[in-house]
Amino acid sequence: MSTAPIITDLQSINPSAVIELFELTTDATLHGSTQTYRFHAGSNLNLNGKLVFGGNEYLRFPVTAEGFAYQRGQIPRPSLSVSNALGTITAILLNVNAVTTGNDLTGATVKRIRTTARYIDAVNFPVTTTTSTTTTTIADPADAENITYTVTVVQDSGGNNVFAINGVQKPVITMKRGSTYTFNQSHSSNVGHPLRIKSDAGGQQTTTNTGTLGTDATVVYQPAYPSAPSDLRYYCTVHGNGMGNTITMNNPNTTTQTTTTTSTQQVNPLGTPDATAKEEITYTIARKSAENRDIVSFELAAPFDLAGVRVGRQCTRDLFPSIGTFIA
Repeated sequence: MSTAPIITDLQSINPSAVIELFELTTDATLHGSTQTYRFHAGSNLNLNGKLVFGGNEYLRFPVTAEGFAYQRGQIPRPSLSVSNALGTITAILLNVNAVTTGNDLTGATVKRIRTTARYIDAVNFPVTTTTSTTTTTIADPADAENITYTVTVVQDSGGNNVFAINGVQKPVITMKRGSTYTFNQSHSSNVGHPLRIKSDAGGQQTTTNTGTLGTDATVVYQPAYPSAPSDLRYYCTVHGNGMGNTITMNNPNTTTQTTTTTSTQQVNPLGTPDATAKEEITYTIARKSAENRDIVSFELAAPFDLAGVRVGRQCTRDLFPSIGTFIA
């Protein structure tokens, strides 16, 4: 707990509103159970419902508290008046008195918390919507190719097995980024000769391989735009580069794509929430002073004041003779 941030806020050119919160806590021995009721008067910031501070919810409840100022020689005995709308407080009193007859919440603690709007939780404020637009360059779908190659394995003039693409022995293939190329290896000559695509610098490329070689096998390659490498080749994973050849990679026509992203968040526009920025003072209910259909009033006291301890605001030698002496 620190009051320094509150003082700094109130001394600034544009201080935020003071927020006053209350916590009423019953005692298990006196009242049957320990429960904490949190509420606020709702007189600042037009907060008509819950107010959240430090993750705790404080319900709006008409309440007035006064008499907290200190006077010489006497601890204050503030008064707390709470709305009895719908008999809410009376219901609590009935439950308490069923445990301790005539208790009327005597011995329960009342904590007054004061902070400023700068430090209450962000959930107290309206949701803000932020929209961002991103424009990226993509391969033009209208320029994309979808080509299927028929692959067979034949012998070249030197008697070496090579891939024939659409009947042409190991041709240089031209591809376009952003397109789809299917190599059909269903011909029986492909058995034992799986075709794949690789980058001389970056290794094997990702392909979609289905079926059985020589029966229904296909190899599908989709060079991505703009990342597909330029140093590609097709080859046999069993017999090496010699069965295939290089691939010439070109860029497609491009277009732009606009993406809109919408996000929502809650932010305290007055400052940064801080549950430690507060002033706290705790009193004990000394007695119920009034109860009717409209309000219930209580007299509060500091715990040691209930024992009749008198506290002055000055220390003098008349009361404390040792003042000013040195104790070794």
